[in-house]
Amino acid sequence: MSSSTAVINGIPLSSPTFFNVPEKAEKVDLFFKDLLLDTALNLSRVSMPGIELPRNETRADRVLFREENLAELTGQWRTFAVSEQIERIKNCCDPMTGKAIAERLGVLRQCLSEEEGPKMDISLDSLRAMRAFIEQIPDALLPQISLTAEGDVYLRWKSEPDRLFSIHFLDDRRVRFAIFYPNPRHLQMINRHSGYETIDTVLTSADRICAVREWITG
Repeated sequence: MSSSTAVINGIPLSSPTFFNVPEKAEKVDLFFKDLLLDTALNLSRVSMPGIELPRNETRADRVLFREENLAELTGQWRTFAVSEQIERIKNCCDPMTGKAIAERLGVLRQCLSEEEGPKMDISLDSLRAMRAFIEQIPDALLPQISLTAEGDVYLRWKSEPDRLFSIHFLDDRRVRFAIFYPNPRHLQMINRHSGYETIDTVLTSADRICAVREWITG
């Protein structure tokens, strides 16, 4: 097993390919959160009156320095957390499908960074919602995947020219969905349904409308 060592704010972080080990990923996540909390507490202390500062350093300088540290740490944590969520999505369904989804998300992530700037990333809440949804259908066929301008994940399954199911993960709980399917009595007409649901109910609601699960799974 290969290994690598990263340094975050002077603290070495040795990680033997931790993205493949959930326990290690959770430890790194806790490390970032503890570091963020410590930095935030230091920032609040510096802002308090009565704190002695080194000569030639103003309180505004110290607060600005702490705020920059906090922003940098937050960015580092989000970058790690998004990568870790993509890895979890990769492992929660069929291996071939999971690999293809992860690769597509990686490409979209790079495009988002190039178009919107390096600080822009896929929405962490949206990725978490996507994982929670995919875990309900581990035998799902590979969907088309895109991102909104805000970095939300958007999945789309199209079965035959007249069947479509799309789902937009708004945050870690809510989704917006749309379904197109032939009218069972008038096949030349297309029925359309759309609305808002929660992650744990949208598939049940979609199934009730037109048995979506049957044509988005293998």
